[in-house]
Amino acid sequence: MKKLNVAVLGSGAFGNIHVEGYLNNPNCKVVAIACRTENHAMESANKYKIPKSYFGSKGWQDLLDKEDLDIVSICSPNYLHAPMILESIEKNVHILCEKPICISFSELTNIEEKLTKNKIFFTSFQKRYNSLFPLIKQIIDNKVLGEITLAKYHFSHYGPYKSWSAISDEKWFFDSEKAGGGVLLDLGVHCIDILRYLLGDYKKVEGINYNTSCIAMEEEDNCNVIFRFKNDSLAIISVSWCNQPSEILELIGTKGNLRINLMRNKITIRPITIKNQQDIRQLVQNRSSSKNTQHLLIDHFINCILQKKQESPNFEDGKRAVEFVLDAYSLK
Repeated sequence: MKKLNVAVLGSGAFGNIHVEGYLNNPNCKVVAIACRTENHAMESANKYKIPKSYFGSKGWQDLLDKEDLDIVSICSPNYLHAPMILESIEKNVHILCEKPICISFSELTNIEEKLTKNKIFFTSFQKRYNSLFPLIKQIIDNKVLGEITLAKYHFSHYGPYKSWSAISDEKWFFDSEKAGGGVLLDLGVHCIDILRYLLGDYKKVEGINYNTSCIAMEEEDNCNVIFRFKNDSLAIISVSWCNQPSEILELIGTKGNLRINLMRNKITIRPITIKNQQDIRQLVQNRSSSKNTQHLLIDHFINCILQKKQESPNFEDGKRAVEFVLDAYSLK
């Protein structure tokens, strides 16, 4: 079978993770990479033996014009996501885009109007591939905790360029026009995607508070959002670029509570009387895969392409995450 030709737009940390994922998949070959800076494009091309590299502000457009592609992976700064998606749609390729898929309602509308159903679109919500989440969903669906009355998701780290090194002088994360928002658009989209996967779609954002506490920037580096799901469960998302790395999911139900420290894989269950239920035992005994979750997502994406079957995390998932953040920003 002919391998799928892949191009990756962006050669930063996530771009390279995407490249490695495609190289590990026997159905793909990475034929080109683009980056705004020449040395980064060349470094990735040389490291991964990618035949073609493109650079400069229009390098990604040159790549799309010249290469014969099946797949485009978009790993660029936020403000370039929508233009790259729209150009890729024009080239009739399958698309995998890093989150957030865009930064405005108008971009969402433009993409949705042009998106075709004959090509697969994935939003890069790799956290879904943590093996704990299907088990948690099973617990919720089987009413082990009863009806979920409140869900809390806290996600924090030290912020851009502290939790990882900048590869350019641009530092676009702190530029409102290029980033499109602050910590809520960066980390909050992951939180709402996981909660939507577990509990269904959200109904309404009902409140927000925020600060700029530790970073010299216009947008928020700490943020809390309260909202309601369509099933009337209440929820709180709390995100920060100013705290120690932490990721905690808490579900409070009419029959029991579940608290999971996702970074330490520590699970707390109350009351102890539900600990012996089969769904709880499966969760406690779970051992996560050693494979990179981004690579698991890429394998799923490729499988959907080969089977001509659109699955999640799709455009709608990416869209609802962006809408959630923009809805919250409208309350500022």
